[in-house]
Amino acid sequence: MKFISILVFVAIHCALEIKSSNILVFVPSPWKSHVVSFEPLFLELAHRGHNVTVVSSFPMKNPPSNYTQIVPKYELDLRPITDSIMQNRNKYLFFLEEIYIRNIFGIYVTKTYVSAPEIQKFIKEDQTKFDLVIIESFFQDCTVAMGHKYGAPVISIIPVAPYVSISRHAANPSDFSYIKDFKLNAGKSIDFQYRLLNTLFGLYSLFIEPITYIPLLEEIMDNHFQYPGYENRPKMTEMLENISLSFIDSDVSILSPRPYVPNFIEIPGIHIQPTKEMKKTLQNFMDTAKAGVVYFNFGTLLDISRLPKPTLEVFVNVLGRLEQKVLFKWTNNDTQGFPDNFYVDSWFPQLNILRHPNCKLFITHGGIHGIMETIDAGVPFIGFPFFGDQFQNLKISQENGFGLINDIHTLNEDSFERDVKLILTDMRFTENAKKMSTIFHDRPMSALDTAVYWVEYVIRHKGAHHLRSTAVKLTWYQYLLLDVILFFIVISLLLIYIFYFITKCIIRSILKLFIKQKTD
Repeated sequence: MKFISILVFVAIHCALEIKSSNILVFVPSPWKSHVVSFEPLFLELAHRGHNVTVVSSFPMKNPPSNYTQIVPKYELDLRPITDSIMQNRNKYLFFLEEIYIRNIFGIYVTKTYVSAPEIQKFIKEDQTKFDLVIIESFFQDCTVAMGHKYGAPVISIIPVAPYVSISRHAANPSDFSYIKDFKLNAGKSIDFQYRLLNTLFGLYSLFIEPITYIPLLEEIMDNHFQYPGYENRPKMTEMLENISLSFIDSDVSILSPRPYVPNFIEIPGIHIQPTKEMKKTLQNFMDTAKAGVVYFNFGTLLDISRLPKPTLEVFVNVLGRLEQKVLFKWTNNDTQGFPDNFYVDSWFPQLNILRHPNCKLFITHGGIHGIMETIDAGVPFIGFPFFGDQFQNLKISQENGFGLINDIHTLNEDSFERDVKLILTDMRFTENAKKMSTIFHDRPMSALDTAVYWVEYVIRHKGAHHLRSTAVKLTWYQYLLLDVILFFIVISLLLIYIFYFITKCIIRSILKLFIKQKTD
């Protein structure tokens, strides 16, 4: 009996050890969808007894007592960036434009928010001991310094399919032949033109970024992450290679299948949680839509009211002629002049709407969360990609047969009306959406349970370095076996030379003997 009591005590003690862990979530970036999508994980960790400190620009309402929030205040006008994105982009300079946007996001934005007084105070003065640090690896790699500050293992959250810039630090496979950069409008295609473009993106990430982009991030880290002991901090790339685990908000079953190293864990749709009741006016609007509802939403970053007037008129005119009702996200205060079948608001409970049986079509910009939500609900889409992973998300989804893509820059009423009517009348789109929904939901554990398990796994083992690929220690030419190939080439040439030399000597000896015999 005494032995059993001791076992129970030890078990309870071990459980409490995990539950009493202090976790820092350092995600002060301005990308709301990147932060809020992982909120269910942070909240669940608090519900399981962990002390969670979240540094974020988007505070949660009514958090539990063990959920501490630090909210930085900084001014960042993203409208010039988003306005340039919504302009017609040169298809021949697309590669250079994407690099420019990447650098703007990575340098300007990061430098802005880490300069916030609340962030600087936290970095320099906070004396809390943390058992785990969670950061976001989306063009803000310098935040990995927080792991060094607290001497804690680091988990990285990746809001898109991992690209070369992230994969290289973990030696995650990124073969240019078929693993495409998320910004390419390639879909599942492995044609020459896409492999060529993908190779250019990859070579830029491998060889140009380390001498142009990475030093700028290291400069931000050196100037803004100054805490006791920072002078002895390793290089940023070394700390990135030391990350224990990376969570990926993507899904190979609905995008392109690809391999991952053991410490890259997919948690697709972690933001998809049980829905709450809609407000009565919205619920009634959808319930009474006998012909169905078309839902229009371009996300949080893009302001639809800033599109050119002719483009807006195409959307409003075509949707206004439908027998279906329309939910239209509109952030401008001027809501006059919309057709009678429109319900206009600045925010909608998107998952509730998509899961409503009367929702027949989702018109979207193609962000990964919107794609996952429309797959979750089994609703077909019409997509208008603007930048980033939206092209890839929509292209693959269109190839999977549950949606269509249109071009915002060449949009006209005829093409848009044709797409809308095709989706609403051809049931194959809905059937394919339902099929993808079944695949999406068929998994042994929920995304949330998977994420919680691996977080506590890292805490239990004080890191997960045993999951890291040994390839992280290889240089690029060793990883590609170029040194081995060179060795075989040299050996082959040497053997050829030896064979040539021996053959030459034999022939010379035979000739000498022949000449001598002839002379005699």
